[in-house]
Amino acid sequence: MPAQAPTSISFNFTSFDYPGATSTSAVAINKAGIIVGYYEDSNNNTHGFARLPNGMFESVDYPGADDTLLYRINDLNQAVGYYLGTDGFYHGFLFSSPNHFTAINYPGATMTQAYGINNKGQIVGAWYTSSGGLFGFSLSNGTYTNLVYPSALATTATDVNQAGVISGFWVDSSYDSHGFLLTSALNGTFSEVNYPGAVNTNVFGMNDEGQVVGNYAGSDNVKHGWGGAPAKNEYITIDYPGAEGSQVDGLTNADHLAGHYTDTNNATHGFLAVPK
Repeated sequence: MPAQAPTSISFNFTSFDYPGATSTSAVAINKAGIIVGYYEDSNNNTHGFARLPNGMFESVDYPGADDTLLYRINDLNQAVGYYLGTDGFYHGFLFSSPNHFTAINYPGATMTQAYGINNKGQIVGAWYTSSGGLFGFSLSNGTYTNLVYPSALATTATDVNQAGVISGFWVDSSYDSHGFLLTSALNGTFSEVNYPGAVNTNVFGMNDEGQVVGNYAGSDNVKHGWGGAPAKNEYITIDYPGAEGSQVDGLTNADHLAGHYTDTNNATHGFLAVPK
């Protein structure tokens, strides 16, 4: 069955910036409306943040890290991300408020980045070999599982829902990216996800309803946000109004979205989008 032609949907958008930041990227939202992401300060250092439902912000920094990025938060307010250590490499972590960090390092990896966590505590992300190879991983009950899209040059796992379905993207031999869904970390089946007509497609987040979000680029290389249900051949463009480029990173089961966009001055801002 051919993919459904892209359609449109109306959202109420709210733009926001971490106070004093030069760049703000929102990348996840949970059912309580807490948004997490990362921002850059005037010294070009990167910090994680949480934006509370009342609009207040909290900064999150891994102890002793040069840079910290938060990438996902579950409904238990557990968050994952990664930090740049003094060794010059990225390391993953699990964060629980107010200040509890647990390191996440794929065995034998030179670098580890944690991108997704579900309410069961299953964590997904990416790890690097010493030769620069990039693979996805799942961490569940203390056990790591390597994830490799068939014939991919690189694989990144970005999110995992309550059923254990994993989202992500992979890079082909032409260095084009494609989204994927994986039914489970152990002996699961991959399915490819491509936005209709796009040259590159990335899947960054998913919910328990089988809906995903991400970005895509056409031949003009303009970045657009998108969301949909690939299993139902449903795809829609979701761009922040007037933006030069948009990306949707996280969504809830109620279709509340978090992402970021670039304005005409090439500045990056976070946004919340709620269906009208």
